Amino acid sequence: MKMFTISRIVTSQGTFRVAGECSTAGSNNTDVNSVLITSLEIMSTDGWQRLDISADSVVAIITKIMQQINQHLDSKH
Repeated sequence: MKMFTISRIVTSQGTFRVAGECSTAGSNNTDVNSVLITSLEIMSTDGWQRLDISADSVVAIITKIMQQINQHLDSKH
């Protein structure tokens, strides 16, 4: 697993800062195979707010933005 950080990603659910680990696959190890989110923050009116990634509501947000995170990671490899 390779560690990654996304300093700012704008999604349909808001603007986030994301950290985690991903594994790659494919002939050139460029296709993101799996992603584990270890930290998630949302841009609020008061700045970055850390979210509890174990809370059901945050898990639902992660599910909704995972495709956009994968696309971002794919574009960086």
